[in-house]
Amino acid sequence: MKKILFITAVSIFLFSCKNQKVTSIELNNVQLTAEGPYYEGPNSFQETILNTLKNNNINPESVEKIELTSAILILPDSIEDGLIQDFSLQLVSNTSEMKKVAFINPIPKGKKEIPLTIAQEQDGIDEIFSKEEFTALLDANFSKDVETNLAFKAKLTFNITTH
Repeated sequence: MKKILFITAVSIFLFSCKNQKVTSIELNNVQLTAEGPYYEGPNSFQETILNTLKNNNINPESVEKIELTSAILILPDSIEDGLIQDFSLQLVSNTSEMKKVAFINPIPKGKKEIPLTIAQEQDGIDEIFSKEEFTALLDANFSKDVETNLAFKAKLTFNITTH
């Protein structure tokens, strides 16, 4: 009897693991923009992201988990060291709460490509990402007022587990 229970448990485990698939999606050209002027303190930059799952042939109903695995922020050449103190990247859709997914504080000096620290808590990304449209929102904390327009580029990598 114990052998039958053991074999049944192992079989269920193997079949349940076998059906999962992890797909990596890279969004390499996320343009985070806002019209200036920008003021000392927090300023927000954003881009609307469309049909990510559909464009990658993933059925939103088969998604079990979505996780941000990498976020790299590329600063414009015109930005001076020390202008921005910290960054926070968030995702939101029109039917979900905003979710902080990555951040960095302080900004390393002399670098134009900055890897962000990925948030450990990512519950709720599935709901945001599975919508046809969601927004990537970058909050930048400026150390002084700036008159010229700025735009940031982000490279985001997500792992999507489906069944």
